Amino acid sequence: MATEDADQSSTAVVEIARNGNVILVVGPRERRLQVCSTVLKNASKYFNAMFGPHFSEGQDLRVARPKEVPMPEDDANVLEILCNIIHHRNDAVPETLSGTEVFDVAVAADKFDCVVAIKHASTLWLNPREIQDVIELGHLMATAYILDNAQAFSEITLAMMLRHKESYLPLADEELVPWRTFYLLEERRNHMRAELQQILLDGKIQFGTDDGPECSCSWSSRHSSAYMDLLQREGLEPLKMLSNMTVTEVLEKMERMNDPTIPREWKPCNYRWHRNPDLRIMRKSKLDIFKKGNHGLCIDCIRSSTTDEKQTCRIKH
Repeated sequence: MATEDADQSSTAVVEIARNGNVILVVGPRERRLQVCSTVLKNASKYFNAMFGPHFSEGQDLRVARPKEVPMPEDDANVLEILCNIIHHRNDAVPETLSGTEVFDVAVAADKFDCVVAIKHASTLWLNPREIQDVIELGHLMATAYILDNAQAFSEITLAMMLRHKESYLPLADEELVPWRTFYLLEERRNHMRAELQQILLDGKIQFGTDDGPECSCSWSSRHSSAYMDLLQREGLEPLKMLSNMTVTEVLEKMERMNDPTIPREWKPCNYRWHRNPDLRIMRKSKLDIFKKGNHGLCIDCIRSSTTDEKQTCRIKH
């Protein structure tokens, strides 16, 4: 998380628990957080041991004279957020955090063994919203993995497939989640692209490949040519789709695209199969099926691939 505020006095006390019997002295700037040891013990196995009878931190705890506990290696901003959540100080918990900040809080929760305590508080933070940056989304994904939030993991990974057009390898370098996750992201995104390409190809197939002896107006070839010209103008040729656009951008173009226009000087003959193809209507129906049929990754399947323990999938797929 971002470095601690330079102007915050090391002697000032952040009163998280008014009658707290412990003051955590956190980080190199020694931010002082007044907390209640009982609340921390109930939420965290780590603090339950620290403030138990077998460690000096748990001895002689009094509200009248709170004991100072040094935590120089921890991030003061992160620990303050964590303590506010554990103490139900919702007025002091930020409504929004960056992906990196959420990840830092999750890592701290994992360290102090209080992941369950922050699950509900983190739900709002794990919403991918309109985040486009894959690194930010990657940190949200890793947070959902640490907190074992199956729904958020699915939604975030779906956003990563829809909004990112380049490689996922920069995320793999950070070792946020198992490597298999990045293979699956690439595989599923390629499958989405192939589905969309097939929908576009189906549009050309609607016109047929041979006008036949009954046709004197070259209906099929003229419509096919006009359709391919339309795809070129929209930038929806297969190679451009793969390299230049995200899946979301392709979807938006396909939804906006009109039917091909035939030059005015051309007139259809009386062949009975000549009719308005209504490609846009058919394409909309297929795109609706595409959207309903594509989901994010299943956290339980990924965990099953990295352990011998069989997982029950919580997300339908």
